[in-house]
Amino acid sequence: MTTLTCSELGLLQQRLGERRRELLAALHGEYGDVAGTRPPEVLGPESHPDETASRKARDELRAALARHDFDELQQIDAALARMVAGRYGACVDCGDPIGYERLVAAPYSGRCVSCQTAFEQHRVAR
Repeated sequence: MTTLTCSELGLLQQRLGERRRELLAALHGEYGDVAGTRPPEVLGPESHPDETASRKARDELRAALARHDFDELQQIDAALARMVAGRYGACVDCGDPIGYERLVAAPYSGRCVSCQTAFEQHRVAR
């Protein structure tokens, strides 16, 4: 069972909503070409090979950043769904409460520190 007060839960829900709006704006704005919502910038045939390589590296970096933001957005949506279901603040693996300090630092956290550590160690081992 969670140990969050109503005011703590409200604050965390507000922070999740604000961050969700920021991510959606970034995904539709600065990463719009990566997401396919606007056409990518095209280099002309007179472009220097170094410029082409730089553009490719920049595009790969932007795609990686967009994937990171999209992953965070999915985590936020999952956290908001847990709130609606009344399971927010409880570890999805063991059911123990997730510390408020951890939720303030990363409001979309779904695991307690112990379970998150085990999850990451297992992922690295694969």
